Amino acid sequence: MTPPNVKPPRFEAGRAVLAVVRLLPQISRPRTALFAATTVLVAALPLAMTVSTGLLIGAVPAAAQAGPGSPEARYAYLLLGAGVAAMLLGRLVEILHRAVAHNLGRELELLLQDRLVAAVARPAGIAHLEDAGILALLRVTRQLGADFIRPERAVQGLATIGPEFLAAAGASIVLCTFNIWVGLAWLVAWPAIFIAMQNEYTRIGKTTYLRSTEMRESEYLRDLAMNAEPAKEIRVWGLLGWLLDRYDRQWTERMAYSGRYQRLSGRVAVAVIGGLLVLTAATAIPLAQAGIDGAVGFAALSVYLVALTSMFNFSAFDDKAAFLALGALPVPKVLALESDLAVEERPVTAALPDAAPAQSVRFEQVAFAYPGSDRPVIEGLDLEIRAGTSLAVVGHNGAGKTSLVKLLAGLYAPTGGRITADGTDLAGVDPAVWRTRLSALFQDFTRYQLTVRENIVLGAPHLAGDTERIWKACEPMGIRELVESLPNGLDTVLSSEYDGGTDLSGGQWQRIALARALFAVQAGAKILILDEPAAALDVRAEAELYEQFLDITAGLTTIVISHRFSTVRRADRIVVLDGGKVVEDGSHPELMDLGGRYAEAFTLQANRLARTS
Repeated sequence: MTPPNVKPPRFEAGRAVLAVVRLLPQISRPRTALFAATTVLVAALPLAMTVSTGLLIGAVPAAAQAGPGSPEARYAYLLLGAGVAAMLLGRLVEILHRAVAHNLGRELELLLQDRLVAAVARPAGIAHLEDAGILALLRVTRQLGADFIRPERAVQGLATIGPEFLAAAGASIVLCTFNIWVGLAWLVAWPAIFIAMQNEYTRIGKTTYLRSTEMRESEYLRDLAMNAEPAKEIRVWGLLGWLLDRYDRQWTERMAYSGRYQRLSGRVAVAVIGGLLVLTAATAIPLAQAGIDGAVGFAALSVYLVALTSMFNFSAFDDKAAFLALGALPVPKVLALESDLAVEERPVTAALPDAAPAQSVRFEQVAFAYPGSDRPVIEGLDLEIRAGTSLAVVGHNGAGKTSLVKLLAGLYAPTGGRITADGTDLAGVDPAVWRTRLSALFQDFTRYQLTVRENIVLGAPHLAGDTERIWKACEPMGIRELVESLPNGLDTVLSSEYDGGTDLSGGQWQRIALARALFAVQAGAKILILDEPAAALDVRAEAELYEQFLDITAGLTTIVISHRFSTVRRADRIVVLDGGKVVEDGSHPELMDLGGRYAEAFTLQANRLARTS
């Protein structure tokens, strides 16, 4: 294995922290202003206490000699009061500062999650979800909830580092009054040390990201051993020991490998520690000599020594500094993902009539190739789908059937030709408006771990409160009795992973999904698409399902996709796709009389079914 390329670009750590800072006003300007004000106060008040304490130390001998009531004594009491007031106020401000930082951090995470979801959902199609570069960014941004790289931790780190940075700068200015070169050296040294350490933490964080990508296989093996879905096969075949052994071996090897790159650089550590030792000696020795020689008074010497001591309160090396770097690291990734997925709004140049499609949907010389591929899946496709009729699209695997449905639904844009509805080019229609005219059930339909009610109304969420309409969608699919038998009826969660929840058989899930599609039709969808949702069923069961479906949807524009020629003969019209083109078109009797591919495949599949009956 080659070492990971995780050297951070120049100033990457600083840019990540600045990205966090710039986002805070978007959460709340008043709270961000309060956070900035408390940051300054948390730094200034301890510095004021430091100066007061140093001056008090120098004033006490003179006050003791002058006696009570003397100007010297009053001055000492004033310094004492100022120090105590600065200390008490500092404690109160620090509590407020931490609370504001905590709230801003939590809301920053929520803001980033919202922007991440919005960015992924923004494109009208789904091509970006199959793009390797976008998926790589998503793998990083999905780790926002990981404990050590949470943006909330970055804000909390900033709440600690910010005041300490300002306090160190203030202490450097105090030391400038002793020796300007010493003070300037400290003023430059701490930022340099901080940036060096932040770069190290960033490098370590990027190694963690790379490790996370590399360890997906190990995590997959772990999930196999823990999840319910593969549990039956794992136990029947006795795979558990093999899985655990392989998981342990891979996890150990890859942790050891990546661990070699998750240590602080020796050169950086030596340079930082050595620089601090030299600078401390260069400050302490002249201070001590000045005190011995009497060049600096006792009060001033006390202030300088306290300032030098407070310099080491700066947390460039502890967990807070690490949390600042690691927590800020994914923030630019989210913003980069947002930028990459920012698409120019497609101009809406055509209004779709309310009744459309009332006549037909047409594919006119449509061509399509998936992003990143030069091989066309569909090429020169001409197809008219007449409104109010049922169309079956059949063909062997890879013929372009599902790609046709994706184009019709606007999930991808054609690379050539156009798709029209009643003559209106859909390229100029708002995709959201067009999709209100569609309802679809895909082969890999989603089994939502939600209530029955929610599983159905997702077809038209704006009608979620219409229980009568929900039952109306259930009845054609024969699932009302099933739903009523569940523990909480429509409000039963369809997952055994939840208390009171239950799971359904594959066929029952399929009918729930069909009810969802019918619910969308009740809400106004004009076209209903079934994209091989019964592919997992045997031929007879699929044929029965399609026949029931065509009975229910009589008079509606329906499109049925199947690779089984023998299951769709009742459709008003059947087209055979091959190589992304229509090679046969007609009704079942017409295609059988033609004696072409459809007739050959239908006869072959029907004979096979007869032999197994």
